[in-house]
Amino acid sequence: MNEFDFGGRRASEFRHRGFWVLFAERHPQEKGRLARRGPWFWQRGLPDFALVLSMYVAPAQNHVGVFFGRNEKFGATESWSRLKPFQPAIEARLKLKPEQSCEGLGINSIWRVNCYAEDNWPAMTDWLVTECSRFEEAVTDVLGQR
Repeated sequence: MNEFDFGGRRASEFRHRGFWVLFAERHPQEKGRLARRGPWFWQRGLPDFALVLSMYVAPAQNHVGVFFGRNEKFGATESWSRLKPFQPAIEARLKLKPEQSCEGLGINSIWRVNCYAEDNWPAMTDWLVTECSRFEEAVTDVLGQR
C-alpha cells in the first residue's frame, strides 16, 4: 500500500475496518446489495443495468464519495463510456454543484469531510448510502426510459 502524507496524516492511519463495520451496522440492507468491497470502497450492484455504484472513503484527500465503478462479475465494464450519452440527464436529476464532484471520476459526488474524526463516521456512512440511493434512482429513471 502506498503511504500518502497529506497534512501530517497518512491514509494507513485511517481505521478502515472499523469504518466499514460501522457502515454495515448502520445500513444492514447494504449487505444484500454488496457486489464487492475492499479497504477503501463498498460497491452496490445494479444488475438490471450491469452497473455498480462505488461508495468510497479517501481519508488522505478528506472526502467520501460515490461514482459508477468497475466490476466484471456484474458486467460493469466500460461504465463511464456506456453512461456518457446519458450523463447530462443523470446529472440534471442529481442537481450536483460543481464543487461536489471530482475530475476524472465520471458521474460522481464527493463530500469533503475529516475522515479521521471518528465522530464524523455515522454521518459519513449515512451520506454515502443516501447519495448512492440518489444515484441509483437517477440512473434508473434515465435508463429505464430508453
